[in-house]
Amino acid sequence: MIITSKKPLDEILKSVSGVNTLFIVSCGSCAAKCGTGDQKAVAELKEFLEQNGKTVLGNTELESACDMRLAKKDLLKNESFQKADAIVMLSCGAGSQSVEKVSGKIIISVLNSEYVGSTERIGIYKKFCGICGECVLIETEGICPRTRCAKSLVNGPCGGFVNGKCETDQTKDCAWVLIYEKLKKNGKTEKFLKQYIQPKQNKDY
Repeated sequence: MIITSKKPLDEILKSVSGVNTLFIVSCGSCAAKCGTGDQKAVAELKEFLEQNGKTVLGNTELESACDMRLAKKDLLKNESFQKADAIVMLSCGAGSQSVEKVSGKIIISVLNSEYVGSTERIGIYKKFCGICGECVLIETEGICPRTRCAKSLVNGPCGGFVNGKCETDQTKDCAWVLIYEKLKKNGKTEKFLKQYIQPKQNKDY
């Protein structure tokens, strides 16, 4: 699930300057599930925009905003959508760009796309995947060191862990201790000691 966060209200207000009529499009998938694009978020945003002199012609929720087929089907025949000066998007960047692609409308994306998260419970998400494109999970028994290690080490541990916890945060498990224990449990400690994972050739890691 793509985890998103709300942009500051002053930034949103600045982004809608110069436009009078707006239409809100929310994503019923990821954004709705993490509370940034659900009905409450839409209602709050609508109220905020109207209090600041904007006219909101309507709103609709796409099942998945990143699906261009749904955007075409649900939006292009919507008169209020077509009449609006700009479209306010409560979705990740992929959703915003999908709606822009199929409509050509001015898009004001009011959420920040943070990361791909795993849901522990409602409102609590874990950054387990950075979508880096060179997945090492096949080597590490399903535990990603790039996102779950504070230093993103693909060959670890660093030696700074204490009692299985990360030296940067004693409440956080050391990813490489978790990987080692998993490999040990499955009889693969030799693999842990001998394998070398090529560092990712990307400035982000």
